[in-house]
Amino acid sequence: MFKPSETKNVVAHVLKGGNVPMLLGGVGIGKSSIVKAVAEELANGKEVKQGETNPKKGEFGFVDFRLALYETIDLNGLPYVDDGEQKKAFLGNLPKGGSGLLFFDEFAQAPASIQKVIGQLLDPKGKDDARRLGEYELPKGWNIVLAGNRHTDRSGANKLLAHAVGRITVINVEHDVEDWTDWAMNNGVSSDVIAYIQNSPQSLWRFDAKDNNPQPSPRSWVRLSDTYKTNPPSFLQQRMFEGDVGEVEAIEFSTFLRLKDRLPNLKDIVTGKDVDVLEDVGLSYLSSVALMEVVSKASDKDRIFYFENALSWIEKMPSPEFAIFFARGMVKKYNELTNTKKFSEFKVRHSDLEV
Repeated sequence: MFKPSETKNVVAHVLKGGNVPMLLGGVGIGKSSIVKAVAEELANGKEVKQGETNPKKGEFGFVDFRLALYETIDLNGLPYVDDGEQKKAFLGNLPKGGSGLLFFDEFAQAPASIQKVIGQLLDPKGKDDARRLGEYELPKGWNIVLAGNRHTDRSGANKLLAHAVGRITVINVEHDVEDWTDWAMNNGVSSDVIAYIQNSPQSLWRFDAKDNNPQPSPRSWVRLSDTYKTNPPSFLQQRMFEGDVGEVEAIEFSTFLRLKDRLPNLKDIVTGKDVDVLEDVGLSYLSSVALMEVVSKASDKDRIFYFENALSWIEKMPSPEFAIFFARGMVKKYNELTNTKKFSEFKVRHSDLEV
């Protein structure tokens, strides 16, 4: 199994080797986001153009097919007869030129007929460096990535055909709390949601194939965050959250939010005033994430001052994990903080821990 941060690197190497990778993993763990990140990396500074089949110079195409929605004729072409000879008229939705990434998502959910069609494009690049689908030839500047859910998750996924498995590199992906937290902090996910997941990491992803109700996943937590950031009335929130992450998590998250009323004054902390240290684990996570947001929003002039004061305060908490979490997240986002005296001293004190 690979974490999302590892998967991106693995996919890149498989593509460089001229092969086709397939990301296989649970529902809603962020496989599509990983592939989009790979496209950005392959673009190497070019502008990524979503849906562009013939990108111009300075552009990199990214074509995304949700295969469960397609029929064979959509990709294999429409047969017609020309001067007594049978030919195929392709619909123009496949890459025509330039360079880019062709992403076949929901490959496992696609019927066998679609898998058979796509299978023609999956052979490793041969001597002529070409992949063909009947009369169609994939431009040399394009690569292919597949993704799908596991058959065991009963998410509408079908068993992969043997001929397809024999032509691809299967990459099993699993969710990871640290990876998701890093991503969430850089992609506008609510700090309250991040703090809750840090406090209850088991809540990031739960899946019961027999349960048709909403269940928590990285994707559903982001969806909940988007709604939560609109500030819905508090008396509606729990019932609203159920629609994204299910009843149990909605209750737990709503209870966690009530801790906010007991948060200390964050401005006092970052400006170096004497503030009592928290003992409650949930409040400690909530405060650590909230302080990350305060430091991130600070001006360049104040950021180092705020960071050092916040780290000093968090270090007084009973467990070092809160300070490790805070320091790691901050220096990943602002590399200049690694040069501060406070962080250097912190590294020495926690040399046995990964920061």
